[in-house]
Amino acid sequence: MKMSSNREGRKIPLPIIGGNNKNVKAWYILMKNWLKMEKVTDDEEKFQFILAGTVEEATQIVSDKFVEANRILNLEECRDILLERYHLNEDERFRELKTLLIMPNESVREFNDRYLDYYCQLSTDNKAKLSVYDYENSIRSRTDIYEKVAYEEAKTIEAACKIAEKVERIKLGSRSVQKGRKFNNNNIQNNYPFISRYSSNQNF
Repeated sequence: MKMSSNREGRKIPLPIIGGNNKNVKAWYILMKNWLKMEKVTDDEEKFQFILAGTVEEATQIVSDKFVEANRILNLEECRDILLERYHLNEDERFRELKTLLIMPNESVREFNDRYLDYYCQLSTDNKAKLSVYDYENSIRSRTDIYEKVAYEEAKTIEAACKIAEKVERIKLGSRSVQKGRKFNNNNIQNNYPFISRYSSNQNF
C-alpha cells in the first residue's frame, strides 16, 4: 500500500495531530469534517489522508498499529489509538482550554462540543479559573459572533456557548433566505423577461 497522499487541489488545510498538538478529539472532529467536505469516500484513500494528517510521534503510533493489524484503519480506530496514548492530565487539559481557538473550517457548534468536553472534565477549582472572557477570546476570529456574545454579557461559559450557536444558526438561515430570494428573482427574469424590461422602464 502506498502511504502517501496528494494534497494538491484541496481547498481546506488538512487537520494535523502530533507534536505540540495532542487534542485528539478536536483533530477527529476536524478530520471527519475534512473528509466529508473533500468528498473522500474510498477507505484506502481516507487512511492515506488520515496518516498524512499525523506528524512526529502520532505518525509512528498510527503506523505501528497499521503494521500490527495488517490492514487499513478507519478514523475511529486512529482516534481511539491516539486517545489512549495522549491521555491528558488535569493541568494539561486546563492549559489546552486557555489557548484553544476555533478553526477556520469548524462550525461554532463543533467547536463548542470539544470546548465543553474539556471544560466538563476539569475540577471545580480549575473551572473557576476560566471565565466567559476566555471563551470569547477563543472565538474572536468570528468577529460578528464574538461581538454578539460579548454584548450579551453571558454569566457562564455554557450560556455564552448557547448564544454563539444561536447567532450562527441565524446567520446560516439568513444566507439561505438570501440565496432563495436571488434564485427566485433570477427565475422571474428568465421565465418572464418582459416583467424585467417593464420594471426597468418605470419611473417612480
